Amino acid sequence: MNDIRVSHLAHTAPQIAEAIRAVMFQAYCVEAALLGVRDFAPLHRTAAHIAETDALFLGISPAGTLAAIAEVESSEPRHVHIGSLVVLPSHVRRGLATALIRHILDANVPNDITVSTGTRNQPAIQLYTAHGFREHRLWTTNDGIRMVTLRRAASSAQPAVQPRQAADSLRSPL
Repeated sequence: MNDIRVSHLAHTAPQIAEAIRAVMFQAYCVEAALLGVRDFAPLHRTAAHIAETDALFLGISPAGTLAAIAEVESSEPRHVHIGSLVVLPSHVRRGLATALIRHILDANVPNDITVSTGTRNQPAIQLYTAHGFREHRLWTTNDGIRMVTLRRAASSAQPAVQPRQAADSLRSPL
């Protein structure tokens, strides 16, 4: 996993936004099947929507092909939310999701971090719990999908930094 490089994606560029959308679409098709749903909201995201969002996008491109993406949102001080974390179905079980999670965790030590997924998405739940996330709340979408929000509390052993510094550390290239 030492050769995996996480990079910032310039998601406002139309070509990059479309590449992000394509990876998300393939990954969310698999998740929709896992959850047993046909109409899954993430499948309706467009490249234009991705380009317009204020989130930070991180990616991994082994051999020059975008294969894994994390969308990170930070609308509150000392809290970061992983809005999406997806891997191309052809690239699962290669450590890409773990590399993205570790990058996010390392850049956000003083922040609470949350992520939500379907309760039937056991592979994702196992991945997050292996990285210290714990069940925070259960809820249901308007479409009837049972969801779980997982939370990893800020590390109390680390010195606090200002929210802007935390956001800046995520934006720094590796």
